[in-house]
Amino acid sequence: AEHIEFAPATEHNRICSWRPSIDKLGLKDFIQTIAGLELTGSGPHLNSFPLKPIPHTQDSGAPEWDKDPRLDALTLRDWQKMEPDRWVQLNHPDMVESFIDRNDDGKIDGGYVGLAQMIDGLETQNSNDSGILGNAPFRIGPDNVGLDKLYQSWEFMWLQMLNQGHHYTAMADCDAHEVWGNGVGTWRMYMPSKTDKPAEIDWRENVRHAKAGHSILTSGPFLQVQTEDGKLPGDTVQATSEIKIKVKVQCTDWIDIDRVQVLVNGRKPEELNYTRATHPAMFSNGVVKFDRTITVPLKEDSHVIVVAYGENTDLSIGYGTSAQGKMHPCAYHNPFYVDVDGNGFKPNGDWLDWPNPTKKMTVEEVRKRIGSESHVAPSRKTK
Repeated sequence: AEHIEFAPATEHNRICSWRPSIDKLGLKDFIQTIAGLELTGSGPHLNSFPLKPIPHTQDSGAPEWDKDPRLDALTLRDWQKMEPDRWVQLNHPDMVESFIDRNDDGKIDGGYVGLAQMIDGLETQNSNDSGILGNAPFRIGPDNVGLDKLYQSWEFMWLQMLNQGHHYTAMADCDAHEVWGNGVGTWRMYMPSKTDKPAEIDWRENVRHAKAGHSILTSGPFLQVQTEDGKLPGDTVQATSEIKIKVKVQCTDWIDIDRVQVLVNGRKPEELNYTRATHPAMFSNGVVKFDRTITVPLKEDSHVIVVAYGENTDLSIGYGTSAQGKMHPCAYHNPFYVDVDGNGFKPNGDWLDWPNPTKKMTVEEVRKRIGSESHVAPSRKTK
């Protein structure tokens, strides 16, 4: 019903396949799938596919979870048989523990050193409103008994990690744990495909595009971006002082966007902030909301991301009274990596005006820095 064309099966801790149900319902011409799993425990969770269900075995042949995500990633990479195109993804990450401060002593130790090279993707969106345009690596919200607690903003921390040289692909998952009460998930992904026929979709092609970062994350708006010479998100681009990006945003009749912001090395230049209020001629009211070529000036090697956002609208018409109904329409893509000096792309190391974030920060310390900007109660699955 939602026109999902490729859906890997990633149920918790058991390898499963939706192929028998799809075939039984006569839907093989409408949706493609592949067997996989989400390996979970009281710590990092990882998605992986393809895998093969083994009938009459524990968890249909799934491996056991380990607290160290590097061991899980290595196990999944070669589970059952060597598969060079297998996808391994880290879900709802504790960005501090994984990549910054593993033992929670307030000092940078690199987290699980080497993990970034062992995963293909990193979940930055599941069932939450996006913080891609936020100004802090944390949000303040209530815990289970109503007391204020810090919650990590995966999107902001992802931008910080990009500035430190991490290149894993940002991923969005529907996170549809149940049918009632959570909008049947929210976020979707788009990437190129050689075919418009779902039955002919090649999972290997999808994985190649995903590993290359040729993908869009969205809670509704359909965002298309490419450089003038046809480079896609995730590609390295050669430039001197600027690049030109073609940006097109389309929406259904119950979604709207009123802001297009270009991020340069995670920062939000005001001259690259376009809104219906400040640039009304750049926006339309039909299916196509925005269709422009944007010139992005650059002074150094930069990763560049375009964000389409509905600041004054939500998803309530489509998602009703579920938590997702309060979310803002949002779409963004994996970065273009722009090499300005011709010596290969080099990250600038910018932590975006925050100290290297550690769990030792208190609610009051964060509140003092962000004021009232972000006092948002996160969804129940935010880690």
